[in-house]
Amino acid sequence: MIPKYLHRLMVIAALVVLAVTVIGLASKPVTAQDAANRDMRALLERLVGGGADVTVLFDKPLVSGEGVWTLPDRAAGRTISQVGADYLCFSEPWNTGTRERCTPFANLTSVSYLTP
Repeated sequence: MIPKYLHRLMVIAALVVLAVTVIGLASKPVTAQDAANRDMRALLERLVGGGADVTVLFDKPLVSGEGVWTLPDRAAGRTISQVGADYLCFSEPWNTGTRERCTPFANLTSVSYLTP
């Protein structure tokens, strides 16, 4: 049988470990994924701002059968409308308005572009 003081000591130790774990998770530092998203965002903002044609390959197509888009797509009227912290949005004509489609960077298999 375990003495009472040893049992209490084990419970206190477990609580301390739990508290340290919770505090460690709450103060999570910037991860490599966050840095990659910032770099992807900066690249896309530079390309879109410079008017470059950008080809995007999707892991899961936003439109069935369309896994690759080159934007701006003048024939479809499709453009990159917004570059977010970890997502990319596309604008296209839809009926009498505009449709926005957004996808996370995680859905982008590759981004290619021409350099002058």
